[in-house]
Formats: sequence, structure tokens, C-alpha cells
Amino acid sequence: MELSISHGFVELNEFTLFDVNAGSVWGVIGGIATVVAGVAGVVGGAALFAAPEPTMATKYAGAASIGLGVGAIAAGVSQIASNLK
Repeated sequence: MELSISHGFVELNEFTLFDVNAGSVWGVIGGIATVVAGVAGVVGGAALFAAPEPTMATKYAGAASIGLGVGAIAAGVSQIASNLK
């Protein structure tokens, strides 16, 4: 499958585009930052559960925070893996 960029002035296939946008140090640093943010979300969600006499809203917020934190950790690990060669 051929991809055309800039109205046909530059034609690159998907393999060339992958080489152009290959991994970098900044991609790894961004992935690490995403993992750190995910861990912070999980810790914050656990803190909401640990609150004395949590309300139902607190429990929902804690569950949502933990779920989003786990998703962010997975996204960060994926980003790190895709930027390492």
C-alpha cells in the first residue's frame, strides 16, 4: 500500500514511514512519564478506598482512578516497548 504525502511530492510506503518515525529517547521518556502517572492514579484510587467510612461516590471514584491508572500503565509500557529498538 502506497501512501502519498504533500499531494504526491513525497511518496513513502508504510515501511519507510515506520523507519522515519522510529523509536527515540523522547518516546521512552514519555512512556516512563505515562507509567509514573498511571502509578499515581492507582495509588490515589487506593487512597480513596482506604478513606475512613468511604461513601459510594468515593468508592466509584477510587475504582475509576485505579482502572484509568492501570490503563495508563499499560499504555506507557506499550509506548516504551515500541520506542526501543
